[in-house]
Parts: sequence; structure tokens; C-alpha cells
Amino acid sequence: DNAFGRGCLTARRLVERGVRCVEVTLDGWDTHINNFAVTAGLCDTLDRGLAALVRDLVERDMWSSTVVLCTGEFGRTPIINAAEGRDHWPHGFSLAIGGGPVKGGVVIGDTGQGSNKPTDPVAVQDVCATVLSALGIDPATENQTPGGRPVKLSDGTAIAKLLASA
Repeated sequence: DNAFGRGCLTARRLVERGVRCVEVTLDGWDTHINNFAVTAGLCDTLDRGLAALVRDLVERDMWSSTVVLCTGEFGRTPIINAAEGRDHWPHGFSLAIGGGPVKGGVVIGDTGQGSNKPTDPVAVQDVCATVLSALGIDPATENQTPGGRPVKLSDGTAIAKLLASA
């Protein structure tokens, strides 16, 4: 019973009623100082809320038609700094995706222990294209701005090994 958990419950209820896209946020991950203590509490909150959301979707037979993406907005260094924190790191970040046609148990890439060159990297636009494809939307679709400018949904390519239909 916390704001994130209530957000996950609300998200499930909204999806159940036909809302196509819902965002639930959990702030506080910018752990430049005291990373271990701060993330322990955040992980407990995230794990309980996300697990309840997935369980709800499975129990209501909605998992196969719902895509869930869990990610942050920026990578964190794999090395702990002098203040026992983790700084910003543009070389890689982690995310979890499941539901819909997404294959379970697939791991792609590795940020390693401090290397600035993650192995098997995936571009953000490919993640976007994968989510769109999982939702049945062609990532190459172009929309027009009110001024007539074409805007493609994604310049990426769906990650085939993540999608069951591939």
C-alpha cells in the first residue's frame, strides 16, 4: 500500500477499461550518494508493485494482450563512487519488458563492470520499435504534424529475438 502500488493497480484498472497506454512512475533512483540503502527501499517498492501488476494481468487473462515495460530514463555507472553512489552513465541502462508477444527469459547485452563498451548493445530506437511492434503498431508509420511535417513513429528496428512472432 504505497503510491507506486496504487499506481500499478490503477494502471491495471485503466487497461482493463480500454486505455491503451499508462505510465506509472517511481521516483528517487538518482542515487549519487548512499546507493545501497536508497535502492534497497526502492527495489522493495518496485518488486512488490510490479509483481502484483503482472499477477493481476495474468489472473485476468490480460497478460497476452498487454505489454509492460520497466525502465529508467538514464544509465547508472556499474562502479560505485566515493560517496557510495552511482553516477550518470550514458553507455548503457537496463530495462525489463514482458507480456503480449514478448518472449520470456531473453537476456540481451551486458554492461559489464565498468567497461564503456557494453556487449551486444541495443539502441533506444530499437527498443521503441520493439514495443510498437509488440503492440501491433508498425514502427515505420509516419504521421503528419499540423504543419505538414512527416514524423515517423520510430527509426529503429524491432528486436526479433524478443518477439514470439519473429
